[in-house]
Amino acid sequence: MGNPMFSNINENVNDNVYTKSNCATYKGITIKTIILLGIAVLSAILSISLAFNGNMTVLLTLLGFSGFFGFMTIIIGRSFPSASAICGVIYAACEGAFLGFISLIGELLYPGVAFAAVISTVVVFVSMLAVFASGIIRNKSKLYSFTLSLGMSLVILFLAMMIFSFIPAFNTLFEHIGVVIIVEALVLVYACAMLLTNFAEAQELVKNGCDKRYEWTCSFGLLISVLYIYIEVLRIALIIAQMFDRN
Repeated sequence: MGNPMFSNINENVNDNVYTKSNCATYKGITIKTIILLGIAVLSAILSISLAFNGNMTVLLTLLGFSGFFGFMTIIIGRSFPSASAICGVIYAACEGAFLGFISLIGELLYPGVAFAAVISTVVVFVSMLAVFASGIIRNKSKLYSFTLSLGMSLVILFLAMMIFSFIPAFNTLFEHIGVVIIVEALVLVYACAMLLTNFAEAQELVKNGCDKRYEWTCSFGLLISVLYIYIEVLRIALIIAQMFDRN
């Protein structure tokens, strides 16, 4: 359940990619991450625009292709670091279109929920960056272990929920809004922990003087984590909005 792009860095970085010049920098990673996020936002706006203009056939076709291409870009970008730039751009466009459409649906059902999710995602990202930059988390190996353990625990939890869903006695339990929110909150905690590990891995990348081409790989990985956090925040916001709507 870890970020595929950062596992790619860990597996492929070796003595051949370390150079004394043209190394990866924090500035380079930041700029490239902003570029990818900007593309995702523009793609989301385009998706929303197509929906509002009634071009649903075109939009649904694009979304169908975006799902396939988005998945393929992760595989290609993970396997070939030199392709991370173009793969990251394509992924940002594909995922942005999908999230734009999903956000529009959520906004139509519960006005304000998408805006709240965007603001919350920004707050979460800035908070996690501040926590990491403050040096509060000094033992990175414990951070990795915690993230891995939580990820595996969630996998086991979801498998258990799937199995117990076939048992009538447990159906009402897993449909209880409180249980659903707790599970989603745990997933969000995992997403935040994964983002912290991404910051740590990006720091190692720069400290070790890794080749500049890995800036795109790192930015691609950060984009995946940020969008993952947005999806989880949006889901929690929709669940809470539904809960209040029932009341």
